[in-house]
Amino acid sequence: MTMSNDTDPIFTPGELIGDYLIDDRISIGTNTSTWLATQVSVQRDVILCVLDATHSEDQELRQEFISDVRAKASVNHPLIASVLEAVNEGSLCYYAVEKLTGKSLGDLHEQDSSIAPYQAARIIRNTSGACNYLEINNINAISLTPHDIFVDDNYHCRVANLAISGKLDQATATRDKEMVGCLIQDMVEPNKPGSTRTNALLAYMADLKRNQPLSWSKIHDLSAEIERQLARPSEHGQIKSPTMKLDSTSFRYLYLSSSPVKIIVAIIILSIIGGLAYHTVYRVLPTKKRQLADMIHIPAGKYPGPNGVHVKIQGFWMDAHEVTIGEYAEFLELINELGNNVQTVYEHPDQPSDKTSHEPDDWEKLYAAAKQGGIWNNLKVDLNYPVVGVDWWDAHAYAEWKSRQLPTYEEWYVACSSGSDPEKLAGTGWKPVDQAEATALGLQGMAGNVSEWVREKTLDPADPSQPPRFVISGASYMRPKFGARAREWVKNRSLRRPDLGFRTYSNRRQED
Repeated sequence: MTMSNDTDPIFTPGELIGDYLIDDRISIGTNTSTWLATQVSVQRDVILCVLDATHSEDQELRQEFISDVRAKASVNHPLIASVLEAVNEGSLCYYAVEKLTGKSLGDLHEQDSSIAPYQAARIIRNTSGACNYLEINNINAISLTPHDIFVDDNYHCRVANLAISGKLDQATATRDKEMVGCLIQDMVEPNKPGSTRTNALLAYMADLKRNQPLSWSKIHDLSAEIERQLARPSEHGQIKSPTMKLDSTSFRYLYLSSSPVKIIVAIIILSIIGGLAYHTVYRVLPTKKRQLADMIHIPAGKYPGPNGVHVKIQGFWMDAHEVTIGEYAEFLELINELGNNVQTVYEHPDQPSDKTSHEPDDWEKLYAAAKQGGIWNNLKVDLNYPVVGVDWWDAHAYAEWKSRQLPTYEEWYVACSSGSDPEKLAGTGWKPVDQAEATALGLQGMAGNVSEWVREKTLDPADPSQPPRFVISGASYMRPKFGARAREWVKNRSLRRPDLGFRTYSNRRQED
């Protein structure tokens, strides 16, 4: 950014501008200045970027500034800082954006910090996920710098909002890949599990002479694979090279050198076999997870929005059904096996510190009944029924594990509207997810079964005086009124109910 020391400050520290208490000026650009401020109504730190007063009468420059702000405001991704407000009144022209927490990647590099391969993989995954979002939505942006990527203590990573108006420049993505690859490669701890493969990915990103450079989408998928392997090495085996495809299971062989030991082991094995045979004859046969449909493609187009206004969307993918008890059990099995250093890898950075488990309410009884096809809470359950009793933090963590997201309310409603009329979609009550009502595209359980968490806050049009709150979408077996059009605004993301679940979303096709 070009500095101009003769620019008079448009704000004064301690001054109240709208809802913002001005603190310090952070930087001065050619036509703008950037300030640290506090949003008084919610007591949070924000960044204000303001068009300097000396240029506010230049209508062409002012319009260019506003166009850039609109581009930033169009960004809707959890890993990219959100524009909170834009003001264009009189001589004032500015916008407020989230102040990202943690240390920048540049600061960590300057401090000669080292990071473990799994930490590097997470940073790459988060950064590439954010950049891929901009790319597939044709959102132009200026080049990343090391100080635009922020990392917290658990190596959760978010990226500054660098969107600008204009046509997407592919050269920017190439420079960004090189910068991220070189910077992180310089920080990865050597001779650690996964370091070879992580460095191979980083080297590929940094090498601009490749005939087939990696896309952000491919970088995201490769880094997510490395992260999962390092989070659960016992499942994938030892990472031996940066290119080999790892076996999905590991085998161990026990060598018994003494005959007495062999005899004892043989007796134990025979006893176990006998016990299993008895158990097989007399037990209640457990239920099995069925092969269920995965994600449904929602084509790009113009669709009725939740508030009666048509919205234009890029194509995306939505889970065909709500996440099941069996699917969620796999997630819990993983995180229960994680070591202390990586068990928070899938958690949202704002998750309350006193939340230490992602087990749903009454999970022990619910899962036990589901495995046996029994009764829970006066309801028949098996592994193919939707998981319930989860809060927003649980749903987010599961989606992260799947390298997906929760849908926004608008995305959820558009998916329901694609090929169907939500007004006419009637819920079928409490059912296995593949037996619930379906839209024309095959999305099941949008009007009944369980209500579902969505990703972001939104304003309640029936009560616009209230601040944005999180939305629970769709009716449930307990609250069947209004079907797919049912929605509920809640303040507390820690809310759990026996009729509340979720499904996941992706902006690209994914295979389980």
